[in-house]
Amino acid sequence: MGWKLGATLLFAGLIMMACGPRAMPSAQSSPAADPRTSGPTPTFTPQPEATPAVASINCSGGPGTAMVVIARTFVYDVADPINPRLVCRATDTVIHLIDGNAIAYTTVVANQVVIVRRDLTTGAESRIAQLLSNPNVTITAWTSDGSLEVYATADAQSADWRWQEQIHLWSNGADHILYTYDAGPGGFAGRWSAHMILEFSPDHAYLAISDTNYSPQNYNVRIFSVTDLGEKIAIGTQGLAAAGGTWVANDRFVWAAGSGTLMQWTPAGGATVLRSERWFTPTSSSDGRWLAGTLLTDQSKPNVQMVPVGGGGTFKTGLGSSPGFVTPTVVWYAEEGPLANGGVAGDTWPNGVIRAFDLARGSDQVVHFRAGDAPVASGLVLCCAIHG
Repeated sequence: MGWKLGATLLFAGLIMMACGPRAMPSAQSSPAADPRTSGPTPTFTPQPEATPAVASINCSGGPGTAMVVIARTFVYDVADPINPRLVCRATDTVIHLIDGNAIAYTTVVANQVVIVRRDLTTGAESRIAQLLSNPNVTITAWTSDGSLEVYATADAQSADWRWQEQIHLWSNGADHILYTYDAGPGGFAGRWSAHMILEFSPDHAYLAISDTNYSPQNYNVRIFSVTDLGEKIAIGTQGLAAAGGTWVANDRFVWAAGSGTLMQWTPAGGATVLRSERWFTPTSSSDGRWLAGTLLTDQSKPNVQMVPVGGGGTFKTGLGSSPGFVTPTVVWYAEEGPLANGGVAGDTWPNGVIRAFDLARGSDQVVHFRAGDAPVASGLVLCCAIHG
């Protein structure tokens, strides 16, 4: 996941120079204004923001037999992962797959953010739930039924440019503050530095989150139990922000510590070192058998590495980045080429080619998209993080 869930996953030059708390959606004026009234209404100092955009969803051809969501924006049928079919394209929203026939997405209705279910066969839509924050303008995570939502609020900024950040979890029909921390500005980041962690485990029993999402000066990676709201770990990364993470099945979380190690957490074993390599944005296969990530052992020559979770032989590509599993054994990734002048962006950059590495066959092929169907927007490659 990146600095904004709907944003590009490959950054152009510098990411951000933070100078204050992020703009947050305005809170409801009273519990009666929100249909979910069994918990207290969160309060905070409103921040100026633009009028939220209404989602645009363009779907055609009906559902596929093996669908994935790329960059929370594109839905593809990958029954043939070398020749995929674009099912839906979206703007100003975030998409989840609900089942083999429907998607859920966010949009704005009467200045409220709602989750809408769309049947991909009939096109029929129905409203599922209302959210407390807008994933298109702030950092948040939510489940497709609206029962779980994570978002942040911030107190007014002090004279020394610091503020209190509160991390909220909406669950069981109530709003809970998971934790509060002292946040501050700061903030020089390049392509291979901080990457967001904010993800529920597949069974929704746990939540993984990094403080860097909301304050570049805070480095903790935290895991919470959704059931009892207990914090299972709060582990720093030695002054280096974590570079993404992924749940492997229901009870193992793996993240790139930024210090040259790939870490893992399990309920029984706690936090331990999994591999001593510099990874970026690790991701896992749907069956929990494989990990993939951008390997930055040589930062000037990034490549994609795929390793079996249970141990065994590894695979490595040529220049490449941003892998995502479109099937349990096929990884899409962005091919890289030399970048003139280099600098903070590194010495390579995605060249617009998407490749598919088949772990079962050991083959590496170019993915062939129909004209206009590639995961590209505003000239940037939006591939290949898998969500939904």
